[in-house]
Amino acid sequence: MMNLFGIRQHKITLKWLLFAFFTLLVLVPMSASASTNWKHLDMNSLGYASKQKVLKYNSVNWGEFEGDRQDLFKDTKHVEYKYAKHSRTMVMRYKNPQRYYLKTKYNYRKLIFRHGHKTPIITYYMKVGHDKWKFVNTIQFWMKKPIRY
Repeated sequence: MMNLFGIRQHKITLKWLLFAFFTLLVLVPMSASASTNWKHLDMNSLGYASKQKVLKYNSVNWGEFEGDRQDLFKDTKHVEYKYAKHSRTMVMRYKNPQRYYLKTKYNYRKLIFRHGHKTPIITYYMKVGHDKWKFVNTIQFWMKKPIRY
């Protein structure tokens, strides 16, 4: 009986090891794809517009972005981004030049792409410091070359 019990215990352990192994195979790629990997953004990948039209803007944030907050999004060397293909949303991360004053390392811009690739409508949001996302404007572009996003 003791030998039979030992074999049974070994089969349960083998089943447990196989279950744990296949669980790791399934969960590891999911966690890797959901990780926070920021990619370097080349501003040329957003394309060149031949024409643009402002469709909607928030009058409160419009002057704020164009005036004193424009310098927070000037840096083009260290811009990183994440892109969600299913929602066509891009979050751009800029190094904060006022990081000691605002006590955050990065400022963020969110771009939501709609309509198409040749004439996209892009909605812009910004997040500075610990503030919430603020709507800036919505612009329609007529592109010389279609964008990838």
